[in-house]
Amino acid sequence: MLLTRTIMAAVMIALLLALTLWLAPVWMAAVIAVLGFIGVYELMRTVGDTKNPRHFIWPGLTAAAIPLGFYFGCAELVLRVSLTFLMVVLFAEAIFTYGSEKPVRFQTVLSGFFGGILIPVCLSALLQLRVMENGGLLVIMSFVITAVSDTGGYFGGMFFGKHKGVLKCSPNKSLEGFIGSFICGILGILIFGLIVDKAAGIDVSYVRLLVYAALGNVTTQLGDLAFSVIKREHKIKDYGNLIPGHGGVLDRFDSIIFTAPLVYLLTGLIPAL
Repeated sequence: MLLTRTIMAAVMIALLLALTLWLAPVWMAAVIAVLGFIGVYELMRTVGDTKNPRHFIWPGLTAAAIPLGFYFGCAELVLRVSLTFLMVVLFAEAIFTYGSEKPVRFQTVLSGFFGGILIPVCLSALLQLRVMENGGLLVIMSFVITAVSDTGGYFGGMFFGKHKGVLKCSPNKSLEGFIGSFICGILGILIFGLIVDKAAGIDVSYVRLLVYAALGNVTTQLGDLAFSVIKREHKIKDYGNLIPGHGGVLDRFDSIIFTAPLVYLLTGLIPAL
C-alpha cells in the first residue's frame, strides 16, 4: 500500500512539474476541468443518486466549464451562466420528482451547487496563480503546503500518534499527527523558499512564507477534515479508486480545494516570491 502510494505520488509530482514549468496554461485548465467533472461524479455518487445520470452530469458540465472560462478570460460570464443553469435544472428536477418514488432531495440540489460551482472555482485559483509572474512556482508552492502538511500528519500519526480521537469526524487522526502536519508544513515551505532563492535566483520573503505555511496548514487540515465529514456521514472510506493508493479525486485534492484560494489571496496581499 505504501509503495503504491509512493509510486503514484511520484507520477503526480512529475505531472505537476510538467503542467507548471513546461506546458502551456491551457493544459492546466484542461486537467482542472477533467478533475472537476470527476470530482462532481464522486461527490454526487456519495450524497446523491447516480441512477439518474442527470444528477451529476449537470453540475459536472459546469465544473468542467468554469476553469475553461477562467482560462479564456470570461470567468464572470461562465459563472453567471453556470449558476443560472444549475438553479433552473436542479430545482426543476426536485419540483417534478417531488412525491415520486425517487424524489430529488434538497441535499442533492445543494450538493450539485457545491460540486458544480464551489469546487471548480476553488481549483481555478491554481490557474489564476499559473498565469501570474512566477506562476508555476506559486502553483508548486500551493501543493508543497498541502502535500508536506499531509505527509507530516500521516507519519506523525503513524510513529507518534498516542492521543487519537481528537475529532470524531476522523477518529484515526491523532494530536501528534496534527502537530506533525504543522511542523512539517513550516519546514517544507522554508526549504521550498531556500531552493527558489538559491537555485532560481528569485527574491523570497521568508517571513511571508511562514504566514503562507501557517495559514495554509490550517486550510489544508480543514479541507481534509471537511471532506472526511461527508465520508463519515455517508459511511464510505474513499470517494473512489481512480488514483491507486490515494483513492479518488476528492480524496487526493480535498486539501488543495481549500488551500489554493488562500494562496491566491495571500499572493495578492503579501506576495512572498
